[in-house]
Amino acid sequence: MEKFCQSCAMPLNTKNLGSEQDGSASMMYCELCYQNGVFTNPEISFTEMLAVGKAGIDQSSSNFITKFMLKALYPASLKRTTRFKNAH
Repeated sequence: MEKFCQSCAMPLNTKNLGSEQDGSASMMYCELCYQNGVFTNPEISFTEMLAVGKAGIDQSSSNFITKFMLKALYPASLKRTTRFKNAH
């Protein structure tokens, strides 16, 4: 299993894995990005995913400093995902 979703860069664990077409767990993507073997938002751009991810960080229960650091590092993390590695 990947450590981070290869679409949105969210940390992966056994409780938030996406699903393949056969119903098995995806070892690469989270449930927010990938269900039944397809992306939940197949047309999302790098810039749009960046905005979605930063909004998710803002909604988290982390303190201000942690949120600030996560948002600062998020673009580099997203660029390393399989989905967006060559898209920016």
